Amino acid sequence: MRVGSLQELKQLSFWSRVLGWLSIIGWAVFIAALIVYHYARPEHDTILTEIFGISVRQHWHITLGDLFVLLLMLGLLISLVTFTINIVLFSQHRQHLWINTMILICTFLGGLAIYFFAF
Repeated sequence: MRVGSLQELKQLSFWSRVLGWLSIIGWAVFIAALIVYHYARPEHDTILTEIFGISVRQHWHITLGDLFVLLLMLGLLISLVTFTINIVLFSQHRQHLWINTMILICTFLGGLAIYFFAF
């Protein structure tokens, strides 16, 4: 049986599949949070806005800002659940650690820090 074959995929345990799906859902929530962040953040002044006298929003859009925080919290929760399942599932061998889950946790915490402390 070659590596990555269909038979090998069918032999994956239930929890390994759960880890995979939770990781995909976590990244999807992160992408949704990035899209909401783009529209919720304060706009920055540029030379063109100063020349033409265009007013820019200097504050967070309230509704989208709340949605951004909600998405970050949801993604952080999903990532922490995935990390916990990973620790419990592979605690004996420590041969299989999902790095993308740790990256997601750090990015969600960074996003929360940006929202609460940077602006």
